[in-house]
Amino acid sequence: MVVSSLGWLLAAFIGSLPYHLSGYMSLLDAYFESMAGFTTTGMTLFSNLESLPRSLLFWRAFTQWLGGAGVILFLLLFVVPGGVGVWRLYLAEAREERLTVRAWDTVKNIWAIYAGYTAACAALLVAVGIDPFEAVCHSFTVLSTGGFSTRTASIEAFNNPAAEVVLVAFMIIGGTNFLVHSLLVRREFRRALSNTELRAMLVILAASSALISVDLLRTYDPLTSVRLAVFQAASIMTTTGYTTIDINLLPSLSQAVLLVLMVVGGSLCSTAGAVKVARITVLAKASYREVLKAILPSSAVKPLKIGGKVLELDDALRVAGFFFAYMLMASIATLIVAAEGHSLAAALSAVLSAQGNVGPAYISLFSLGPTAKATLIALMWAGRLELMPVLVLFTTRAWRELA
Repeated sequence: MVVSSLGWLLAAFIGSLPYHLSGYMSLLDAYFESMAGFTTTGMTLFSNLESLPRSLLFWRAFTQWLGGAGVILFLLLFVVPGGVGVWRLYLAEAREERLTVRAWDTVKNIWAIYAGYTAACAALLVAVGIDPFEAVCHSFTVLSTGGFSTRTASIEAFNNPAAEVVLVAFMIIGGTNFLVHSLLVRREFRRALSNTELRAMLVILAASSALISVDLLRTYDPLTSVRLAVFQAASIMTTTGYTTIDINLLPSLSQAVLLVLMVVGGSLCSTAGAVKVARITVLAKASYREVLKAILPSSAVKPLKIGGKVLELDDALRVAGFFFAYMLMASIATLIVAAEGHSLAAALSAVLSAQGNVGPAYISLFSLGPTAKATLIALMWAGRLELMPVLVLFTTRAWRELA
């Protein structure tokens, strides 16, 4: 965990050098941009992307592609396969699913699937009229659910409905558990489509899109409302962060739905961030179980089941502990950002967006001071590693173990 968490800090520093040494940014802003890239958050402090050279635009996209599957997972490709150390590093980078018996084979399969989808996405974007360079950059940032674009106005600048359809599809692919992709590659379609987390993610996405669509009908025609709603909901839920409209201009209900989606996030063992659908499902079912226990006889046995399988108490407590730590960290960070003079709502959106590795927020990043920027950098880092490897650094036990 120490290697993983400190390794990400080092990677972000190395990634910041092109921005700083080229004279475009101060070191703090460059580190912010780099951390937003590697953690696939997608927040940016560049005000005019069209003015940047293609080398920097490509670098921004590549950092997200690398960070989407994982910096440590990329380095593990060059490690001699075998040994328990590979599996421990795999777990320390917020991964849990084992696609094959050997951890190194799991890493190799993840990268093979990831690269294959990236190539397919780039080809489809070119086919629907996107410039080849921009198609490659966006294929990097959509599969990684990162959201860096080559345009200041993000996907809105293209005004290309076909490209939006392609991007929505690959955002959902990026936000889906790699285990599901592995099953699809092996042609085990029934098992893949029966995945509980995938079904829950699609239901939440459909419900959110419908709610936003209805809310937008007061301003737009039905087709435009659906188009805007589906894209924004998919982008925020998968924590990609592309936009086809300034989300600050959306009605209050739509903004609230997107704020909730920033917390929910995509699937476990995907490139998406935030709490993740599987954990939300566990928390929802645990709450429902407690309601039933209140009205059932004391002798009744009501196990907690997820996908037809009984969930062990330790696993449920691990999810509850993670959620508490997640919300506590977000609460403290919100107060820190708000202390600079921002409203609580604006500060909360920035914090949830950074910690969930989403990107868009109801605040201007250019108005943030050094303290708020440093806070968001820490949140992006902690959120990408799903808190625990970072929190371990602040325990004396971890350093005693290393000593």
